[in-house]
This record gives sequence, C-alpha cells and structure tokens, in this order.
Amino acid sequence: MRDPDMFKYDVRVRERMLRAGRITTEDVSRILEALPDLETAVESVPLNQPALDAAAASVSTLRQSYPPAPPSDDGDDEESDGGDTT
Repeated sequence: MRDPDMFKYDVRVRERMLRAGRITTEDVSRILEALPDLETAVESVPLNQPALDAAAASVSTLRQSYPPAPPSDDGDDEESDGGDTT
C-alpha cells in the first residue's frame, strides 16, 4: 500500500477501524469495488510442502500413551502432614 490513508482498509486492521468508527462498511465496499481485477495477470506456482505432509503423518506417533511415572521414594516412610511432631 503506497497511500498511507489506505492502511485503514488493510484486512489486518479493518475490523478495528470499523469498530472505532474510522471507516464504514460502505467505505470498504467502495474501495473493494474500485480494485482492478488482476486474475488474468497472475501466475500459479505449485508448491509442495513436505513438512506439512510429515506433520500429518506423525500425529499418530505423538499420541502414544506412556505408562505413568513410578512414585518417587524420598526415603521417608513416615507420613507427614507438615505439623509439629513434638
């Protein structure tokens, strides 16, 4: 966006600007309708994302169940409630 005034229509801040009353839905519609249709000027680029495929395949290994940890033995066989034992 070269025009600083157009920043308020950026999708990342648009909802905030609408709530604050700095722009209206009519303003947004007007700006969107004025944009040129560039569909014929784009070039599709196929992009493989092996990391996403590997992540989906490894979900089952992440959900393995492990046995509970054994209780720790601190060497003190007496139960203590934290009170005075005198």
